[in-house]
This record gives sequence, C-alpha cells and structure tokens, in this order.
Amino acid sequence: MTFLKSYFINTTDEVDVLNVSNDVKFAIRDSGGKDGLATVIISGPGAGVTLLEPLPEVIEELKVAFEVFAGEGAAAKDKKKKEIYVNPRVQAAILGRSISVPIKDALLVLDPYEEIFLVDFDKKMRRREFKVQIMAQAESQPQQSKGAPPPKKK
Repeated sequence: MTFLKSYFINTTDEVDVLNVSNDVKFAIRDSGGKDGLATVIISGPGAGVTLLEPLPEVIEELKVAFEVFAGEGAAAKDKKKKEIYVNPRVQAAILGRSISVPIKDALLVLDPYEEIFLVDFDKKMRRREFKVQIMAQAESQPQQSKGAPPPKKK
C-alpha cells in the first residue's frame, strides 16, 4: 500500500527550522499502515529535511553551520529568466530534500530524542509544501476460505 499526503507550513524571511514530526505521525495514522517506510519530500528548491534533537542550542548551531556555505548574495536566472538566490539552493542540496524513516507497529523508528525537521533556507516568507509518503503493508483481515474446511489434526 502506498499513501501520499501534502502538507503546508508557513515560513519567515529567516532560516526556519520547523518540526514536522507530528505531520508524519498523522500521515502514518491516516494511511493505516503498520510496518513500512515514511518518506518526507520537500517539493520546491531552497529547503531540506533532517533529523535533529529538538534543543534550541542544536537548532541555533545548525543555522550557524549553514552560514559558511558558498553562494551568499550570488544570484542566477532560472529557466523562466527569473532571478533566484544561489545560497538557499546550495544549502538545501547539501542537506537533502527527502528523508526516509522506518515504521514499526505504526511508530517511527527513531531515537526517542530525535524528530523530523524541515529547514527552509529561503530569505522570504512563503507557504512551503512538503509531502509525506507512507509505503507499508496494509493491515490484512482474515479471509474466509471458499473451499472445503482444512483437515482436522489428529
């Protein structure tokens, strides 16, 4: 069984580190899957996804670490000849735009202190879309036999 759901989150004009773990848990619940794989996919450029401990110090140091990457202030033109900033795309490419986490008994298989975070590097406010895909075995119900009953054990 494959289940796909879109979610939306509002971002600011700063680097945003946003916890999306509850959205992933809701997708698992809505899918009805028990064991499988949850994948979070960022739909557009300029954002990535990662696992973090939700500590303010960790989040702030992550933001500081991404400030060292190339491209600050550099601009380019996309296919539609629209000017875009290079830095958010470089940062997102390094972080990655998707992450997959195993599911066991309808729960994410993570360290108890880890959560899933969307990191938006764009320096403008926007409504960011991300998708959660659940690939799992559907919970099966016992099927009634249509033939003769199974032989009795002696």
